[in-house]
Amino acid sequence: MTRNWIRVITASLAVILLVGCATSINDQTTDGLEKAKLAFQGDAEKPNEEVNDVKIFIPSGFSIEDETDKSNIILSKGKDSYILFINPNELPSSQLYYDLMMEDSNINVVEEKKFEQNGRFGFAAIIENSEDKYELITSIGGIKLTTISKEQNIADNLEQMMTIVKSIKTK
Repeated sequence: MTRNWIRVITASLAVILLVGCATSINDQTTDGLEKAKLAFQGDAEKPNEEVNDVKIFIPSGFSIEDETDKSNIILSKGKDSYILFINPNELPSSQLYYDLMMEDSNINVVEEKKFEQNGRFGFAAIIENSEDKYELITSIGGIKLTTISKEQNIADNLEQMMTIVKSIKTK
């Protein structure tokens, strides 16, 4: 009998600890959008790579997977892929990607935030993808970076993604 009670108490404590340590989607989105805003407003990282006449900062842990197309560059970090779209015809003030996202009735935007500074327009968005994964988008003008993220990685991914987008210099 005592053994069963110990098991019940241990299992209950484990559940309480797991629930207490897990961050909710609301916490991740709020934190992630704030980190993206700070990255947008902060100083751009100095580019450390050049791909097809595009200078870009690639954070530690990221690598360039495919650079064959001047408009699309595929980055990776671990098992995650990030697709970078560069539209050289759009100005830094362009809202094209934001407007396209908001007009798409087939997506469920969990949360999004717009940023403006020094004639630049940017945004970060979290879009429902599956039960535990979300599509993340960061953009400034004609540059957009997307990935599919697990819930617990949303905040860090949004910050790193906006840092990458902000660093891009095209010729």
